Amino acid sequence: MKCFDVVLKVLDATYAEIPGTEAQRDAAIAKALTVMSDRYKNRLLTCGGPDFGDPVTRFAYVFRYVPAHSHWLHELITWSAPVQALFKAPRLRMSCLGGGPGSDLVGALKYMAEAQVAPALFCEIVDGCVQWKRTWSDLAFSLDLKTPVHTAYVIHDVADKKTWDSPCSFEKADLFTINFFASEVTSLRQPAKDYFKFAFDRAKTNAFVLLNDNNDTRFYQWVDAVAKAAGFDQLLAEDGQRKIYDVEERRSAVGKCAEKFKGSSKLTGQLAWRVLRKR
Repeated sequence: MKCFDVVLKVLDATYAEIPGTEAQRDAAIAKALTVMSDRYKNRLLTCGGPDFGDPVTRFAYVFRYVPAHSHWLHELITWSAPVQALFKAPRLRMSCLGGGPGSDLVGALKYMAEAQVAPALFCEIVDGCVQWKRTWSDLAFSLDLKTPVHTAYVIHDVADKKTWDSPCSFEKADLFTINFFASEVTSLRQPAKDYFKFAFDRAKTNAFVLLNDNNDTRFYQWVDAVAKAAGFDQLLAEDGQRKIYDVEERRSAVGKCAEKFKGSSKLTGQLAWRVLRKR
């Protein structure tokens, strides 16, 4: 399964949500891509991630970032034998913190397809943007999968502690994924630390965490500290350049959308990554 094949389904559905003529839609998306790029390059530390309430912004984000983020989550699974063992069990529970864009789930499904493993997967997508629910809630039903995939969408706004009371299953999760989410909320400072503590404290013994993010210590050192205090050990902690090495993924990522918007999806990045396990 190729990440961009799944992403194209989402892009088509999200494009249909955007009002106006095709030319008006395309102009709005092109502008959103420029604005988003500037935000991530220059203002992420001070302003956080973009507002995903607008389908134009969601389309731009999914096109530009989700294929690579999905691929790198899949890749991180392949680098950890204990995490791969989770996927060989009959059942697997995932909690995806900030997982609204869908890269965590797509990355896990890509791994399952390529490793030819088929646990019954329960994926809890936890995010503060309710609009992502519409984007991804029916994903599992649109794919040809060997075993059931059940998804639940939980609204937790890191900036609004009252929303953390929304029922979740952190205490049951075998695997937490934090895929380019820490950098989205770092600007919140203490509320971000409090939320990660809230999640990590509820994790069971031998629960795993997979984290990918931008290679800037300001985005992940605080996560390291919160995880350590909650009883997580680092099984893998590295940083460096990551690419999409899958040739077919690279070809997909420069498809019809790339031609229309005169730019490809993200294919390389300077990243930091972690595999953690709770004592």
